[in-house]
Amino acid sequence: MKSIFLVDADDTILDFHGASALALKAAFFGCGIAWQETYADVFKTLNDGLWESLERKELTRKELIEKRFPLYLQTLGITSVDGGEFNRQYLHFLATNPLFVKGAEDFLTELGKMGKVYIVTNGTEYIQKSRFEISGLWNYIENAFVSQTIGFDKPAKGYTDYVLSHIPNFQKEKAVWIGDSLSADIKAANEADIESIWFNPQQKALNGKAKPQHIAVSFEEILQILWKI
Repeated sequence: MKSIFLVDADDTILDFHGASALALKAAFFGCGIAWQETYADVFKTLNDGLWESLERKELTRKELIEKRFPLYLQTLGITSVDGGEFNRQYLHFLATNPLFVKGAEDFLTELGKMGKVYIVTNGTEYIQKSRFEISGLWNYIENAFVSQTIGFDKPAKGYTDYVLSHIPNFQKEKAVWIGDSLSADIKAANEADIESIWFNPQQKALNGKAKPQHIAVSFEEILQILWKI
């Protein structure tokens, strides 16, 4: 029976894309620009691509933050808004208005009955910690490991080594890594030889770059897998 759960935060437990869309709306409103629903899809595609580039070490976190919104606004053809000011408004709203993925709190409660839960997340320290505090996530977990704090991003070995060395009495055979990202979570688990569950509610195809031992489309399915392994 597994009893150490390494669980991703964004789009596994916390609804990053839902919260991000609300933060974008707030930023556009603050800048006097009318919101269009297509703006959220454009940002998701661009932002996901930038974070994947960060995971591949093709750019730094500083470069990602600096170029993200100027590039986004340029893509939308909006020239009247300063990218830095837009970034400030977006991040403030994102940090203070977290959302749980539907069913995540019940899922965490069940995990807590089975063992100890640790959050493993890429992200900016003050934003993640603010979201965890406001959402009440700390009520369900033992600790949270934020990549900026550690100095390495998932799936880097430096990140995983730090996490495993800071979990009391860590035993690999009792651990399972749960997350929605093949390139960050499942790859990190593969390289550390930790059993993994790919949380895949959108039923995306495997890309061959990472190999989860298990795939689940819902929290209920994750729990069913855990009861068996």
